[in-house]
Amino acid sequence: MKKILEYIKAFLSGLAFGIANVIPGVSGGTMLVIFGVFDRLMDSISGIKAIFNNILFLLSFGVGAGGGIIMSAFVISSLFESFGVQTNMFFIGLILGSVPLIVKIGTEEQKVRPTCIFPFVIALAAVVALSVLEQMDLFHIAPDVVEGFDIVASVKLIVCAAVAALTMIIPGVSGSFIMMLLGVYETIINAIKTFNLFVIIPFAIGAVIGIIGGARLISTVIKKQKLMAYSAILGLVIGSVYAILPSGFGFNLSTGYGFVCLLFGVLAAVLIDKLGSLGGGNSAE
Repeated sequence: MKKILEYIKAFLSGLAFGIANVIPGVSGGTMLVIFGVFDRLMDSISGIKAIFNNILFLLSFGVGAGGGIIMSAFVISSLFESFGVQTNMFFIGLILGSVPLIVKIGTEEQKVRPTCIFPFVIALAAVVALSVLEQMDLFHIAPDVVEGFDIVASVKLIVCAAVAALTMIIPGVSGSFIMMLLGVYETIINAIKTFNLFVIIPFAIGAVIGIIGGARLISTVIKKQKLMAYSAILGLVIGSVYAILPSGFGFNLSTGYGFVCLLFGVLAAVLIDKLGSLGGGNSAE
């Protein structure tokens, strides 16, 4: 029963990860922290042996992530267009509800020290700065049109995907924003909607390379400096609240409904934490 719950949790966290990485401003890495699988996933893809040892967990996560990406391209984008404030505030609720979990995981081995403030502030400031740059809309690049096999376009997609995927797993950093910076966001979204394999396949290859390479680095940092690493993660996660604060936020009926959605988000984060406890926590096999 514990294993089944673990794979259900992996699927749901993958679903949230996939959805988040398609939505500008929302961080897939933050979703991993909220679902309590960040450490587990980093360890599971930090090497070939680790991948084989955790293959069922990774398959469950991968199926969920794929489903989340497809769902975002078709469904979640419509929710943001029709109920932008409420949808964003639900995500803010998820983020705020995850803060106790992040603190709990980060202080498992060491108590909070005054020096924790430095990585926290630096990380928080970095996310806010990225958000400000995104709001200034300085990086709009016309999407590439790929209608057949093109070696130059394929290499570009692999490289861009590797860079974007590395950032996708960092809590607080919006993978979709990084794809915008690289000029491939609209290309990927259009490819998903039209099932253009000439774009999807090279991008998927690059994403796998970036995620595995990034996971190895992040896993090493967490093992050596867990308290400092989670201080930075907490800063990244809290900073992402500013990054996804809806533009229509204010004293109005829409924001009132949004606060209800925020409460549901907090409740969802608490329930996810409980599911994580039943499913065996964050530890890798």
